[in-house]
Amino acid sequence: MKVKQLIEELQKHDHETMVVISGYEDGVDEVSFASKVNIKLNAFNEWYYGKHDIAQGVDPFDCEAIFIG
Repeated sequence: MKVKQLIEELQKHDHETMVVISGYEDGVDEVSFASKVNIKLNAFNEWYYGKHDIAQGVDPFDCEAIFIG
């Protein structure tokens, strides 16, 4: 999802609605921040990881993204 798509979706809802993300194993957590990160695309194949990884320090990366956590 791109920022434009996220904004369009969020604008459909009451602005006081809480935003949540998946919890580690189960449940949900509140979003507490949004920050720009550098992403390595398709870094993982295991089902229990997300597909992409956040590049650390001076690691090479494929693109920038907004991480909501």
